[in-house]
Amino acid sequence: MRYLSAFSRLLPALGLSLLLLPGCYSRSDMKTEEGAATETTATPPVETPVAAAEPKTAPATTEAAATTAQPLQAVNVFLEVSGSMEGFMPKTGASGENTKFQQHVAQFLSEVNRSTAVRQKTFYRIKERPYKDSYQPISGTVRSGIQQPAKSTDIPSVLDTLMTNYYRPGTVSVLISDFIYSPKNAGAIPYIKTDIADALSRGGEKPDLAVSVYGYTSDFRGTYYPALVASGKKTNCCDTEIPYYIWVVGPASAVRQFDAVLLEKQPAKQAHFGVTYPQPVYSVLNKFQNKGSWYYGDAGASKRNADTYRVISVSEASAQQPVEFVVGLDLGQLPGQYRDVAYLKQNLKLQGVDTDAKLLDVFAATDQNRASSGPESKFTHFAKVRLTKQPKAARPLVLRLQDQRPAWVAQWTTKNDATPAPKTFALSSLLDGLEAQSGAEKKPIFEAPLTLQPAE
Repeated sequence: MRYLSAFSRLLPALGLSLLLLPGCYSRSDMKTEEGAATETTATPPVETPVAAAEPKTAPATTEAAATTAQPLQAVNVFLEVSGSMEGFMPKTGASGENTKFQQHVAQFLSEVNRSTAVRQKTFYRIKERPYKDSYQPISGTVRSGIQQPAKSTDIPSVLDTLMTNYYRPGTVSVLISDFIYSPKNAGAIPYIKTDIADALSRGGEKPDLAVSVYGYTSDFRGTYYPALVASGKKTNCCDTEIPYYIWVVGPASAVRQFDAVLLEKQPAKQAHFGVTYPQPVYSVLNKFQNKGSWYYGDAGASKRNADTYRVISVSEASAQQPVEFVVGLDLGQLPGQYRDVAYLKQNLKLQGVDTDAKLLDVFAATDQNRASSGPESKFTHFAKVRLTKQPKAARPLVLRLQDQRPAWVAQWTTKNDATPAPKTFALSSLLDGLEAQSGAEKKPIFEAPLTLQPAE
């Protein structure tokens, strides 16, 4: 897995932190709670800072329970409501227009609230600390605007609170924020990675910690606050869309389950840290774009109709008569990032021993493939392999999907956000802090072992 085998050890603790990385903006010229209007869309409960989470519910007993559609124990949803978020949630005007953020997040909150995949749902507003809320008031804030934006938020304190009080088996925490990292002084910028890694470690070691990052952009109507105070705020902004994020933090199995049920339906940029996935179903296909002289070499293959075949017996192979075969892969249980053909073309690798086998192509199933009566209809993707040298003995051949940071992270990162753009200040550095928790060695997302052997 991230595949449940020798290669499937969970990436070390890294994500809870993400949950609340900085999306909070600390500026004295933002509206304070005292100077803001009273919320009118819905009457929120008495605002009491949350120092500790609700009493712990019984954890899921095994990972198998999480992967067989057992409901998650709980989800804690945190919406950041600092001044930098006002432009995503402007107060409703006479025209009744709203932003893409408002439409998307209102729908997401509703789906979470109605979902049968989670037993307990709790909603919070993030100001200088989490404040417990309920679904109706927080949905009203998204739809009708932030009435009392927070003046500032201390990110390390919030991270410490989340990691200490909200991390438990079968539970995820979800943070909705612009994740603008705004240190109090510019001298702290080179240490963003270190500060994030330190903040994560303060909550104690959590070996199965994982985080999924989903990135979106939205129109923005309000005051824009860049990360660096010296750049100055911009009113009546913006002519371009601005990024915002949903981060899911918790044990790897719980994060995987929440992602699949509640976040994979909507298109988004993605990055996943420490999330583990079951090994996909795969098989060699002997009647699908094959070439040359070879056959299934699995024991008893000629006398049975198996669902999967993993052994390729080569009768003859040369430059003039190459062998080509296709491996079908069912990647339906993986998130969109790992099903993306562009990502697969870059990061799916073929490794063999004493062979010149090369990965020729990776492609997704077409409507025609899915409608076929052949075994190829069972698979979402295909990997085509070619070899020109006859194997001298049985040798291993492995398809391995590497875990690499997706290209969009660099594309959405800026070192200077003074001019509004669809980029986030120091985004790469924030994710560097997450990766620092996972150690130097990256595990593959999955491996698909095969065997090459000479024909008998």
